[in-house]
Amino acid sequence: PRTIENIIVILFEICFIALAVHARNIDDIPRMKIAIGSFFIPLIPYAVERLLRISFPFGIKLMIPLAIFIHVAGGIMDWYWSPVFPLYDKLAHFVSGMAVGLVMLAFFLILDEYGVRFKRTTVLIGIFLMVAFLGGIWKIGEVYFDIKLNAMFDEGLPDLIGDDICHTIGSIAAVIVAWLYFLTIPYGKNLSFLLRKDKPGKPD
Repeated sequence: PRTIENIIVILFEICFIALAVHARNIDDIPRMKIAIGSFFIPLIPYAVERLLRISFPFGIKLMIPLAIFIHVAGGIMDWYWSPVFPLYDKLAHFVSGMAVGLVMLAFFLILDEYGVRFKRTTVLIGIFLMVAFLGGIWKIGEVYFDIKLNAMFDEGLPDLIGDDICHTIGSIAAVIVAWLYFLTIPYGKNLSFLLRKDKPGKPD
């Protein structure tokens, strides 16, 4: 599974390059810069793994480029506003909610690794609340991009409610995934057990 995850991440990296080239060809320079920046963000968890000598649970590194790709491609390719994908924006918010939730899980695991420990229930609640908070910041960002790029990411109260619902469902999905991972931790082990490269039975 880990090899598959790495291959998928590489494919997304290639997609970011293609999106940057396409954005340049259509003279969408602001989004071209976003696509270029998006290429480097998925590399961060790999750098953290090497620096801290840990290994994140399967799916965390994969969800990051997936969420970014959906948002960046949606803007550059106009999928957000295409009648072919009427629920594209809602899909984007669901995936981003789940991705951010898994990043929060990784954050709590690293804290646990360095002795800052929380109860599992606290971690699950913390993931949900942090995703909700960051979701609010994202909506502010949409308004900013509407003004900056003369776009139409925010379409009023119904759109806001729909986005929040999908974002919340995504965060709940992340909480469920985190809970399932917690079930694999042997009795007496801390949450940081999930970061160990030498866990018995861990797939390569």
